[in-house]
Amino acid sequence: MDSKEKKILYLQYTNPAAFPPLENSAWMLAEAGWKVKFIGTKALGVDGIEFPYHENIQVELAPFCHPGFRQKLNFLNYNFRCFKEALLGGYSCIYVSDLFSCPIAWVLCFLLGLKVFYHEHDTPDAPQSRMTRILHWTRRKLAGSADLCIIPQKERANIFSEKFATAKVQVCHNMPLKNRVLEGLPQKKSDHFRLWYHGSLVPTLLPLTVLEALAILPDSVTLHFAGYELIGYPNFLESFMWKARALGVQERVFYEGALSRGVLYEKAGSCDLGLALFARQFREPMVGASNKPFDYMACGLALLINDSTEWREFFCAKGFGVSCNPESGEKIAEAVQVLIADKARLIEMQKLGQNKIREDWNYECQFSPVMKNLEA
Repeated sequence: MDSKEKKILYLQYTNPAAFPPLENSAWMLAEAGWKVKFIGTKALGVDGIEFPYHENIQVELAPFCHPGFRQKLNFLNYNFRCFKEALLGGYSCIYVSDLFSCPIAWVLCFLLGLKVFYHEHDTPDAPQSRMTRILHWTRRKLAGSADLCIIPQKERANIFSEKFATAKVQVCHNMPLKNRVLEGLPQKKSDHFRLWYHGSLVPTLLPLTVLEALAILPDSVTLHFAGYELIGYPNFLESFMWKARALGVQERVFYEGALSRGVLYEKAGSCDLGLALFARQFREPMVGASNKPFDYMACGLALLINDSTEWREFFCAKGFGVSCNPESGEKIAEAVQVLIADKARLIEMQKLGQNKIREDWNYECQFSPVMKNLEA
């Protein structure tokens, strides 16, 4: 493919900076000489998160609109803008990554014959209205006509393939780039044992039982977390900090804000143990789809994960962390105490994790089959 033809347009009706896999794939393409352009929208809670600069990456964001009539106008304008850009921009590929961009992606594929790659980060909820039924219809049409459908998790990919028999599916776990691995293990500035969490601030991912565990653990154990609230849980941060005060641990809980990837990794790298305590009854399989544990490993953290079979077999059996019941503050505290008491084991987990990301649990390895399709 001639370099002047290596142009790709990313479309998503949200802020792409909130999705590390988009940042990773765009960076890989930009490094390979592609001109990458994003057309997205601003989103609640992620204003402070920005794409890292690269001369081959351009990001354009439409204003955010709350649900209602103005949002419908905003959505129509977004689709017109995408169609115009795709028609006139000389792109060889379109990379789509959310349900709301399926209509314009299918139109571009059907009318203009453009090659479309569909990356589904999360399985959309069942349609509840005429609008969402239309979106799901275009998702079905796009799944059958896309050059490749990228799914971040094996079980989800199997379900997707069963539902859309003609779809070409590639599993691509949400792992970090190799250049994100921090050099060495964190240099501790104190004797404190630091727990770390980053991601969406919702009770199924950062449960209140973590605070209950903190109340049981020694005063030297602190919790540091970063992320953003979602529309479904707009007051999570307030209620979380209220619970910390009620338990008397507020001085050991530190909210770092919504951070861009570089700063996020620096903050994480100053901690000891990364929390990936997904609720046991999560709405869909998450091992491989969750960025968190891989991010933590790249930053030199051991993992504390939930005790479901899929998580234990994927992480604990390989020596990257320990598991516990996320619904029990006592069990969380017991797991943390085990690692506080066995520093050698903790350090070994941290080293194993960083080495694994360098070796093959990285986005270069995961995205390689997609890259080959894009370059073909």
